[in-house]
Amino acid sequence: MAIKTLLEFATDKTLTRLLAKERVKQRGRNRTDKHHTLDKDCDFDDLVSSRKKLSRLMPPRYDWVRPSERIKKPKDTLEKRKNAVKALLYTIARDKNLQRQGHSFTYLDEQQTFFARIRSLLSSDALTFQPPQLLPILKDIDKEDKHKVICRPLSVYSQLEDKIILALTSQYLTRYFDGYLHDNILSYRAIRPFGDEEKHVTDFNDGVILIKDFMRNHSSEPIYAADCDIKKFYDIIPHQVVVDCFDRMLGQSPLSDEGRLQVMRVVKAYLKSYNFYTNAWLEAEQHDDVFHKVRRRLHDVNHVNTYKLDWPKELGDPCDQPEPRGVPQGGALSLLVANIVLNDVDQVIVQTADPHRLFIRYCDDMILLHTDYDECSRLMKAYASSLDRHGLIYHPFKSVADCARREFWGIKSHEPFLWGEGEGNCNRYIGFLGYEIRRNGYIRLRKSNIKRVDDKFERMKYALRRFRKEHTEEEYIAYRKKKKDNALEGLKIYKALDYPLFEKGKQFKHIKKLADGIG
Repeated sequence: MAIKTLLEFATDKTLTRLLAKERVKQRGRNRTDKHHTLDKDCDFDDLVSSRKKLSRLMPPRYDWVRPSERIKKPKDTLEKRKNAVKALLYTIARDKNLQRQGHSFTYLDEQQTFFARIRSLLSSDALTFQPPQLLPILKDIDKEDKHKVICRPLSVYSQLEDKIILALTSQYLTRYFDGYLHDNILSYRAIRPFGDEEKHVTDFNDGVILIKDFMRNHSSEPIYAADCDIKKFYDIIPHQVVVDCFDRMLGQSPLSDEGRLQVMRVVKAYLKSYNFYTNAWLEAEQHDDVFHKVRRRLHDVNHVNTYKLDWPKELGDPCDQPEPRGVPQGGALSLLVANIVLNDVDQVIVQTADPHRLFIRYCDDMILLHTDYDECSRLMKAYASSLDRHGLIYHPFKSVADCARREFWGIKSHEPFLWGEGEGNCNRYIGFLGYEIRRNGYIRLRKSNIKRVDDKFERMKYALRRFRKEHTEEEYIAYRKKKKDNALEGLKIYKALDYPLFEKGKQFKHIKKLADGIG
C-alpha cells in the first residue's frame, strides 16, 4: 500500500466522514443534555461553542435522508450510530448533487472553509491544541486509607478543530502503520488477517484463544508463565520517549521527509497540550470542585472523602520531574501512543521467532508463556530492562512459591512459574484480560469482573427505584425486564467462554440470582 502523507490523507471525503461521526455523537447527547456528564463536568462554554460550530457545518437534523427499511432496525447502540452516520452522509451527498444543479447550501460552503483551515493547520509549524479538560473517573478506594478515593484522570478535548485533527491522525496511523506493530498486539488494530479469518479486528477474546491454541500445541510439555504490570503507563510515559519511538517507526517507512514532519507536528502538539503534573495533578490539587462527578457517584454530599490521583512513589514528587510526562487518557492518539511505545519495548522478546514462546499484549497488559523455564526467566529480565530504558515503572516481580495460593491473584507481576497442578512454584490458573484459564482448558471470569457485575446490579436497583416513582407499574415491569435482559446479554462480550459450561457453573448462577433479585 502506497503511503500518502497526512495532508494527502485529509481529503474532503475523509474529513466529511469524521465530521458526520462527531455530529452523530452530539445528536445522542442532545437528547439528554440536562443529564449529560460532559455538560456538568467540563467547561460548558467550550462545548456549546464547538457544538454550534458543528451544527453550522452539517445539514439540520429534520432534513436528513431517512434510512431504508433494511437499516431501520439496528441490533444495538453501535449499529444505530453507524446507521445515523450513513443517513447523514447520504444527505450531504444529495445536497452536493443539488448544489451542482444550482441550489445553494450554506453549510456546504462553510464545510469547505473548515476543511481548508484543517489542512492549513496540518501544514503549519504553529499547530497547537488547547489543553484537555479533566474529567475524573472513580477508580478505587484506597485500601490503607478508606477516606482516600483514587481517580482516573480522563481528558476531554472540546475544540472541534482539535478533535478532527486528532481523529484524522489516529485513522491515518492505524491505516498506514499498523503493519509496523508485532502481530500479537491485540488492542486498537486495523482490520487484518488473523487466525482463520482474512479480515478481523482483534480484541481481548483473541488473547485467550491464542493461549488455548498454544496450550493444545504443547499439551505434552511443561508451560511456564510470567506477566508484568506497568504502573500508571498513561500518566508517567516521558514525552521524549514517545517522540523517539515515533521517530524510529516513521524512519522504517518509505514516507517522505515532509510526510514524517506532518505526523511529528501533530504528535508533538498533542504531547505539548498535556503534562500530567500541570493538567491533572495540579488541577486536582488546586480545584477540588473538578471531582464533583465522583462525589455524585459515591453519594458523598458532605465531601467526606479526599479525592486524589495516583502517582508511583518510585518517581518521587510529580512536581519534581525533570521532563514532561503523561499522555491524556481518553485522547484520540493515546491508544496509538501506547501501541507504538510498547511495541518498541516488546522487541527484546519478539524480535526473534520461537515456536516454544507465546507473547501477547493488550494495551499495557502482557503475558509470556514458554516451555523452557530458563528462557522464560531470561526474556522477562530483558523485558524489565527494556521498560527501564523507556522510563516506565513496573510492579516488582514476586514468586508464586513465596505466597499462599489465595494470594496469587493479588500479585501484580509474577516471576516465571509452572502453569499446572503441584506444589511450590506453580499455579493451576493464569489470569489475562478478565479471564482465568486453567491448564486443562477450563475458563472462568476473573473475580474482579464478577465484582463489577455485583456493583452494576446495585446501581441498577437505585435506578429502578427512581424509575418506579415516576412511572406506572406496567412501565416499571417492562423496564425492569429490559434492564435485566440487557445485563445478562452484556456477558456475551466474553466470547472465549464455553457458554453452555459457563451457564452451569457457580459464576453464572450467582449473576442470575442477582438479576432475579432486582426490583
